[in-house]
Amino acid sequence: MFYAIRSALLAIALPLAAIASLPVLLCTWSMRRAVNCYIGLWADLSCALIGIKLNVNGQEHLSSPRPAVFILNHQSNADGFLVAKLIRRDIAVLGKKEIAQASITGRLMRLGGLITVDRENTTDAASTMRALTNAIREENRSTAIFPEGTRSQTKTPGQFQRGAFLIALRAGVPIIPIVIHNSIDVQQRGEMIYRPATVRVDVLAPIDTSAWRIKALDSHIAEVRETYLRMLGLSAK
Repeated sequence: MFYAIRSALLAIALPLAAIASLPVLLCTWSMRRAVNCYIGLWADLSCALIGIKLNVNGQEHLSSPRPAVFILNHQSNADGFLVAKLIRRDIAVLGKKEIAQASITGRLMRLGGLITVDRENTTDAASTMRALTNAIREENRSTAIFPEGTRSQTKTPGQFQRGAFLIALRAGVPIIPIVIHNSIDVQQRGEMIYRPATVRVDVLAPIDTSAWRIKALDSHIAEVRETYLRMLGLSAK
């Protein structure tokens, strides 16, 4: 019951963070600064409510270089909080269109950098990829993407899709892999309740994509995924 109450309180984290960020907007007249404050406060408050603690190795790779394409393996719904808490500022993130359809929550998440995609509509998906690329090029924002496309059933990452890698290639920015070891301890697939846990995270050195070519992209993706398997202790090599 205690964990269920704490999980339910997450609904107020977004509006509270937005309200708390208003003084930043009023003092600086900078929407960018206010949104960055809002993202960080939301992440901190959400993790505090759940009881998530982070054990981060490679913290220095989170701040340089920017912008970049951050990629993360996807184990649970808690990963969204981890993205915001780790990257914190100047983020454009990809999410399902259903998220944006939630009234207040959807509006606040779009304000925080959410760009939605309809996975059933290939035209819409292509448009979304262009929007993310433009956000990097024109607005100097980084993006965070789960290249598996959906949560894995276990700690073993699913196959990586090409989208995140194509965006990095087209935007001319590095890829920064973030390896999440155990966010599945916070929330199992199919559960609604979040539980306290210390989540181990490895932030790897930026991968320079300037010499990558489309024809070799699948090979590069396979190499990156193999790095995840190795870091998670799942590689056969």
